[in-house]
Amino acid sequence: MSPVQSAVTAVLTQKFEVSPECIRPEATLESLDLDSLALAELALALQEELGVPVAEEEAARHSTVGELVATLNAKRP
Repeated sequence: MSPVQSAVTAVLTQKFEVSPECIRPEATLESLDLDSLALAELALALQEELGVPVAEEEAARHSTVGELVATLNAKRP
């Protein structure tokens, strides 16, 4: 598991109480029951955790966990 994937999983399980079994690359953030407020909080938490800017649009309801991880991996130095 990549550091970014680990961070995304940790934030989703700890902050949003998502079951680890539900966090699959093809799972959409909407399917994980994250509303627009939760998506804004997710973007902020990932920004703090990873030290890279995360726009709310990058954590959109239709985005999959895999897409989010790929986007954040591309931003890391």
